[in-house]
Amino acid sequence: MSTSKITVGILSRRTPDDSDRLFGPPTGFFEECCLAAESLGVRVVVFDADDIHLETDTVTPATLINSRWHECGPEPWPQVIYDRAPVSDPVYSPKADRIRARFMRSDIPFINPLEIIRIAADKWGAFGLLSNYDVLLPDTACLTCDSLDAFLDRYEHVYIKPVEGSLGSDIVEIISVQAHIWVVRMDEACHRVTGRQAVRHKIRSLLGNQALRDSVYLVQQGISVEPVAHRHRPRFDLRVLMQQDDQKQWGMTGLVARVCQTDIPTTNLSTGARSEEAESILDAHYGVSQRQAIVDRVVHMSLSICQGLEQDLCAFGELGLDIIPDPNGEPWLIEINAKPGRNVFKRIAHSEDVSDQVRTRFKHIRRQAVTMPFRYARGLIGSLTH
Repeated sequence: MSTSKITVGILSRRTPDDSDRLFGPPTGFFEECCLAAESLGVRVVVFDADDIHLETDTVTPATLINSRWHECGPEPWPQVIYDRAPVSDPVYSPKADRIRARFMRSDIPFINPLEIIRIAADKWGAFGLLSNYDVLLPDTACLTCDSLDAFLDRYEHVYIKPVEGSLGSDIVEIISVQAHIWVVRMDEACHRVTGRQAVRHKIRSLLGNQALRDSVYLVQQGISVEPVAHRHRPRFDLRVLMQQDDQKQWGMTGLVARVCQTDIPTTNLSTGARSEEAESILDAHYGVSQRQAIVDRVVHMSLSICQGLEQDLCAFGELGLDIIPDPNGEPWLIEINAKPGRNVFKRIAHSEDVSDQVRTRFKHIRRQAVTMPFRYARGLIGSLTH
């Protein structure tokens, strides 16, 4: 494989009203990308769809030089694209889609192509595809009055979530506490209701009248380590980051537990959850003797999913997976994320609540998580030049 310097372009969105963060909150991550790629002999530039000049096949991106962002003059398009731009923003995404299409017609490879990004963003489409795999998935259906009634009859614990939601927004949890009585939670609000009609009314009041009829929400079986009405410990899920190296070999870069700090129905960091070592959380729930077997099952399942998606959709470089073990330690896949963040590792790497050894380990995991896409990019260019 050639070791000459290549250019990887990160497709993002500029924030012209923020001179300190050219690309909004992800700017700090992009700075890490530039530094990590440089250590591999890879140059990184970041650009907006409006920075692409289709008539001349050039781009005017920004790049990090001596820890400062610099605007670059017109230059040829990058050799590989790392797509971190929105796919469902009504204003920006159509422009980004035109640029994506032009890059694809020009045979420029993507670290994560649009096919995998779109299926991960569509929870219903992802459920349909992943249901063909040998993995445990919670029972899921499009939300209607009939499907809601069926799930309330079938399960003591149910979630309602948007088909295209992210960051734990607009998620409702419904828990059966006794016959015909449910607790309905959304964010920090908790409502006790009696009767199915009252459940429907509460959902409409929380999510809008379209929730039960326009196929914009899903109803899903709840998975939990403990009975939800009698929890002894905070709820958690496992976030797995799977990535490919320059030899196109999948591996697990990192595994953490996201632990809820309140009674809200989600475990997203954006809604207040903490990142903690997965091992200590699994030890507390299952005992040290079962922990490694659970981790092994999680890794095996994650690898099977990545390989299956590659076979069914396209080659891609990384995937985040949200997994919840059941009371027997069997892992259930909740959802996938084709634009995974790294803050779950950074939080532990900078935590004062863990040992120096743990901080050092997670600093390494964070660096590896940032570096791997550019190792994969080198592999993509190497395969094209042979």
